[in-house]
Amino acid sequence: MLGRFLTVGYYALINYEEVSPSPDQYSDSIDWYDIDDLPPLMMDHNQIVVKALEVLRNNLSEKLIGMNLLPHKFTMKQLQLVFEAILGQTLRRTSFQRKMLSLDVLERHEKLFQGKAHKAPYLYSFK
Repeated sequence: MLGRFLTVGYYALINYEEVSPSPDQYSDSIDWYDIDDLPPLMMDHNQIVVKALEVLRNNLSEKLIGMNLLPHKFTMKQLQLVFEAILGQTLRRTSFQRKMLSLDVLERHEKLFQGKAHKAPYLYSFK
């Protein structure tokens, strides 16, 4: 026996508040961790996480990422917060909105009135 391992990694975008992880027979524990505060992982698994995040960030502009992370109708701010969380950086509101609208993947709906003094935001959904 050579003692080699083959690891296959998958990533999924989920609302972690709706999922309760539990360890299987091969795991001592399981928990959610901030991407910038991961505990030490065995073998090359830190590199696998880094690569998965790189792939996710590179695909961000090509895929409708966030569809299952947002309600059916959402504000542009909610969408921006998803992108900022994935990218790990703050985006300029006007540039982000212009970019998202230019992709022609959003459908605009009625405004969301919350009874506040500021201008009510439009709601959007993915086409």
